[in-house]
Amino acid sequence: MKHQVISFANQKGGVGKTTTCINLAGALSEMGLSILLVDMDYQSNLTLGVGLPMENGEKGTGHILLYPEVSFRDIIHESSIPNVDIAPATMDLSKVDINIDKRPERHKILHDKLGEVKHNYDYVFVDCPPAFNLLTVNALSTSDGIIIPIQCYPYSLAGLNTLLEIIDDIRYAYNFDLEIAGIVPTAYETNTRLAADVLQELHDRYGGKVFDTIIKKSVKVAEGPLHRKPIVQYASSHPVANAYRELAAEFIRRESR
Repeated sequence: MKHQVISFANQKGGVGKTTTCINLAGALSEMGLSILLVDMDYQSNLTLGVGLPMENGEKGTGHILLYPEVSFRDIIHESSIPNVDIAPATMDLSKVDINIDKRPERHKILHDKLGEVKHNYDYVFVDCPPAFNLLTVNALSTSDGIIIPIQCYPYSLAGLNTLLEIIDDIRYAYNFDLEIAGIVPTAYETNTRLAADVLQELHDRYGGKVFDTIIKKSVKVAEGPLHRKPIVQYASSHPVANAYRELAAEFIRRESR
């Protein structure tokens, strides 16, 4: 496989980062692959989305970044998805930028800690916050791949060039191994010409980096947080569940090239 640690990132909020992360993990788990999910967003949507409500005082990814004595093994939990574990997020993540800003190794704390456990899994998926702060820098500095979910709207397309420039900055500053593992079109509206035009523009600009699989807009996907599991579990026969299975199959094909 080309990439083992993959960040899901986009500085624009609401594009489906967490949803893509959870549902791709769910589809891959059906194929027998083991995955560690790492929640790097203090909103904890990934953590809650896989059925792990965090109690006050429990350790999460913020503790990994803030306290040298905390091991990655100390924070891993089973998730609601078979074969999938979760390193959860807590509000401690909101303290990270201020507290580690002066450390010389501030960009690679996650990289060093994750090395303890990453080889126990087929893949590690890191869900980034919708901002380029030290949390995202840590995530991209430890990743060898990045998946970019993007909605087929003009504003999303306009921000993608900026995102790719920032990724290049991270690559040259901290992590030469970082590659684009793919761009995933999400929340696609089949009944609009605008979405079709934006999708075509995506393919024209970025070619083979864009996944052929399209995730269509559906209320059923939005129900995920209520069920606290991926759509392949709570609505297994739904067309969008099958789309995530197609995305997983395409992902594996790309990784095997």
